[in-house]
Amino acid sequence: MAPSGSRRVVLGTAGHIDHGKTSLVRALTGIDTDRLKEEKERGITIELGFAHLKLPGGVDLAIVDVPGHERFVKTMVAGATGIDAVLLVVAADEGAMPQTREHLDICSLLRVKSGLVALTKADLVDEGFLELAREDVASLTRGTFLEGAPVVAVSSTTGQGLPELLSRVDEIAASVPQKSAQGTFRLPVDRVFTMRGFGTVVTGTLVSGSVRRDDEVEVLPRGLRAKVRGIQVHGEAVEKALAGQRAALNLAGPGVEDLDRGNTVAHPDTLVATRMIDARLELLPSAGRLLADRGRCRLHVGTQEAKVLVALLNRESVPPGEGAYVQLRSPEWLVVCPGDRFVLRALSPARTIGGGVVLDHHPARHKGRREDAWRDLEALDRGDPPGRVEIYLRKRGAAGLDPIEAQGALGLSLEETRNLLQGAVRQDRALVADRRTQRHVHAEVVAALEEQALTLLGRFHAENPLKKGLGVEELRRKFPEYLPARFVEFVLGRLAEAKRVVLEGEVVRRSDFALRLSADDEDLRRRVQSVVGARGYEAPTLEDVAAAAGEDPKALAPVLEYLVGQGVLVRTKEGFFFEASRLEEFSREVVALLRDKPEIGVADVKDLTGTTRKYTIPLLEYLDGKKVTMRRGDVRVAGPRGRS
Repeated sequence: MAPSGSRRVVLGTAGHIDHGKTSLVRALTGIDTDRLKEEKERGITIELGFAHLKLPGGVDLAIVDVPGHERFVKTMVAGATGIDAVLLVVAADEGAMPQTREHLDICSLLRVKSGLVALTKADLVDEGFLELAREDVASLTRGTFLEGAPVVAVSSTTGQGLPELLSRVDEIAASVPQKSAQGTFRLPVDRVFTMRGFGTVVTGTLVSGSVRRDDEVEVLPRGLRAKVRGIQVHGEAVEKALAGQRAALNLAGPGVEDLDRGNTVAHPDTLVATRMIDARLELLPSAGRLLADRGRCRLHVGTQEAKVLVALLNRESVPPGEGAYVQLRSPEWLVVCPGDRFVLRALSPARTIGGGVVLDHHPARHKGRREDAWRDLEALDRGDPPGRVEIYLRKRGAAGLDPIEAQGALGLSLEETRNLLQGAVRQDRALVADRRTQRHVHAEVVAALEEQALTLLGRFHAENPLKKGLGVEELRRKFPEYLPARFVEFVLGRLAEAKRVVLEGEVVRRSDFALRLSADDEDLRRRVQSVVGARGYEAPTLEDVAAAAGEDPKALAPVLEYLVGQGVLVRTKEGFFFEASRLEEFSREVVALLRDKPEIGVADVKDLTGTTRKYTIPLLEYLDGKKVTMRRGDVRVAGPRGRS
């Protein structure tokens, strides 16, 4: 089994159609990357091709060969995802062509940092013409990352220049920084196929993290679960694939028809699809015209492609060669992370106009050009990890972040992410709202919700001065629906700990609230108690009390609620109001009766109270609820409290 830990570099080809990219790859590696019958018949590359090579310096080099035709630029962008260096191919007999320039622009926008130029078909021109081609390349690459890069004249037919080209590639590969395998595992899928005896296979370049054989994975955005039955790197089986490697994953579960280029393979529950992206955009000087607010373009990010609306956040339009902070909105689901580079292409005529970097992959929808929105993006764009953590926490509001979500946003190891979140807590910038899930919420968000809870309670007390408080569940429903119940409990718990609210069972009230009867309410209280006391065991309902007192039932209801809350009156489920003191006396009489009779019935209670069955049954059910009595068929016996 092949090792997975050797140095790994991905080289992508770029250049105009028919400039010899595929022939050059075949000459270097012995691998024909044109797999399709149509490609061989027409002599052009249509799909991405892949080859590999062990360089003299020991680097495992993966090569992605991209189509050069303008119709397949979207395929070229998918192939350029994750490459470390580019081999720009220019035919010596033709020089730079339109797709040469567009491919170079795309590589620049994707922030490919190194590469070299191959002047192919050198055997077809003389030295003078070759020198003109070199000057053309120097003009093309001036001001780009390839300015001053090696330019090697080669011929795939005669072998001219191939040893020098290989040596130059070896030098570049040795200087390429290795990607960290500590981040969130992501493999943007660039190819899906089936192999007899194996089943579904997906390929792509790991942009971060690592994956092992037998890992459970999730294919996004559809959320399909699968198991990695096998992994191949450079055609050899390995136990583990790392960031920076091209890998083929044999997946058990989904069929080929369930998957497509543009999907992302990740570990379960580590990434979530989105339809909105906050980003920094830069237009190419060659864009041709300014980009207006809410302009529509085609987005290429990773191996994904989608139409987007570009909402400008800090300016009304963007001229060629300038930039802006934007929100990209798509009707399709996308899987991205902050730091991902993207390319924007005009819809008609189709051409590359710019690109940029993802700054926030799960933003709220911005309305208009609010300064706080783009200032946050500016800080994310330029900030260090601790500062970015604080901004992400603030932007997520009450939803907060758990360590896995924060890791996806920061692109760091899980340990580094946890340390940053803990640092925010130590500096009083964040709170752990749910210790089970380790969900962190910005301290300012919690403080705002605490004030909101106090305001809601204050309003309730003002409208209901005779109620002891508001039900916790009712208060939770007054908050936005997306707030989990556990988070509302957390906020109330903090308020109770600070003695700003009082929690009594399922009822909460402000600590500065006290039940107070107004002069009018005090008069009503006396009249209500007089009516209820006069009725005795023939307890009245709200309507009965209102009729006797000559008041509107709605005016009396709060006073009755107050008296029930104060323990002066008892309300049965039938809506009868009894004096609490009378029911205490009644309970004692029943207990005394049960000492003489092991069982009592409705008739016995009627004798005690002198009332009809209409009132006797609610009285007995009240005693059952208090466990003074227990029902057995049609009779009652002493309950636990009745025996003590």
